[in-house]
Amino acid sequence: MNKIHINKISELNRDKLINFYQKSFNFDKSVLENYEWRYRSGFSNYESLALTINNQICGHAGIIPVKFKINEKVETVIWYTDFFISPAYRSKGYGKILTKAWMKICPTQITLCNNDSLRIFKKFNWSYNNNFIKKVKFFNFHKIFPLLRKNNQSKSLMRSTDKLKLEELNIKTIKNIILIEQKNLEKKIVGIVRDEDWFKWRVLDCPYKQNIFIFSNENNYFIINIKTKNNLKILNLIYSTSPINDETLKLFKPFVKKNKIDYLSYLSKEKKHNFDFPWKKKINFAFFSSEKLIKDKIANHLDDIQYIDSDIDYL
Repeated sequence: MNKIHINKISELNRDKLINFYQKSFNFDKSVLENYEWRYRSGFSNYESLALTINNQICGHAGIIPVKFKINEKVETVIWYTDFFISPAYRSKGYGKILTKAWMKICPTQITLCNNDSLRIFKKFNWSYNNNFIKKVKFFNFHKIFPLLRKNNQSKSLMRSTDKLKLEELNIKTIKNIILIEQKNLEKKIVGIVRDEDWFKWRVLDCPYKQNIFIFSNENNYFIINIKTKNNLKILNLIYSTSPINDETLKLFKPFVKKNKIDYLSYLSKEKKHNFDFPWKKKINFAFFSSEKLIKDKIANHLDDIQYIDSDIDYL
């Protein structure tokens, strides 16, 4: 008979866990070696889980705990991420066992997920919508085709533009952002609390901080992540203090041209999007709460999710 255990990841051997992550997920080395950062370990008592069968790690259910405003109260909710069952153990009920344990961690859970995960969540009475859209602005259209891509390893960056000011990546800049963020949150019924601890974890302690840049324009701040993947130079606009729109893209156009960016990507809120295109893809936002009132509030009023809030930024 198989010996089955579900443990917090802090209870497992670090080397075994890293080996499992290496085989199961497409993590960059910097994230792989800093998985405690990825799952925000130590922020709360909530912690990611691992399934072991006969002393071998065979499954994983990741979480990212965050503060969340619901009316005038602030509670802790968890983002779901990195759910995985090793192929040899799929379709045997282990995924259901791990999901049940996952849902016991915290009363309220949210996630951005693919269609396969959504099918599982629906079985556990989760709600979902497609109000958030992943948008891509192409600047080098010929690079859509892999055969036409040249190796682009340039890491140099021309940082100045007429309308975008490069800010220092430090706590002083973060505090300026927080002043705007707090005012924005005050107007909302529900929303993710991006406070000083949150920005310190997500930006200043980020293991790939060398790819993160903060720009300002008048009273707006933008956080970007520039990376190279499959010979494409990508600018992920991971956070903005104001809604990202066509004017935002115009601000970044000179920067993109100077730095030979192939495409810019970001999340946007958009209703009634039914079709996927290479430049616009609907995202499944799924959520659950044991309290119906909270579930309804999230369904009707959550209107601000950005790349920086989930793991999409560093996939």
